[in-house]
Amino acid sequence: MNKTFELIWKTIVNPKEAFKSVKEEKPVYAAIIYLLLYGLVSVLTAHFLGKGIFSNAQNLGNLPQEVQPFMKGLLSSLSSLTSSAPFFIIGLIAPYVNVFLSVALYELIAQFVTKRANGLALFTSWSFASIPILIYKLLALLFFTAMNYTLPFWIELIFVIWGITLYIIAIRETYQIDTGSAIGIYFTPIIAIVLFIILYVILLIPAISGLIKTIPQGVLTP
Repeated sequence: MNKTFELIWKTIVNPKEAFKSVKEEKPVYAAIIYLLLYGLVSVLTAHFLGKGIFSNAQNLGNLPQEVQPFMKGLLSSLSSLTSSAPFFIIGLIAPYVNVFLSVALYELIAQFVTKRANGLALFTSWSFASIPILIYKLLALLFFTAMNYTLPFWIELIFVIWGITLYIIAIRETYQIDTGSAIGIYFTPIIAIVLFIILYVILLIPAISGLIKTIPQGVLTP
């Protein structure tokens, strides 16, 4: 437990040294404890924010009268979902699954680029690189429960950028490469996903155009 909090503090104040020590010691147990803490904060934040947001959204006066019962039922179901046992269980398991899959992908890419394997160190560093998101969730939970105030998007964006920076540093220190290579490794799957979506949309255009042509003229005209 002490090692977990030590790494949390070092990652905040000096991530380079924190990830260097992780590479040498590989304290996977510290990451496992940290991810449990991350999961607890995540489910509590989702629970309280979810209940508050869905409850506040029950005022549906702007919607058509016939739609309001359906929307109220849907929001009520979503609010109940954030209090269910499966929601809490999945919320606790999700951080482990997310880190495992992310590390498996980035370890594979890094091996192609660096010809080095260091999965255990990357697993631990990757876990602690999510500290900015953990801090943001704690702040969001604190402000919402204390003042019923939802943090604006630009504050979340600051923490996201901080988190991306830590992920890049984690890759750089784990595989002992330069910052440019670490940035390339980090953004490779993101760029690949964007390109895949663009290609998929381009391939769908002829099918959509053909479907539109089959619609009788005048159907879409008010």
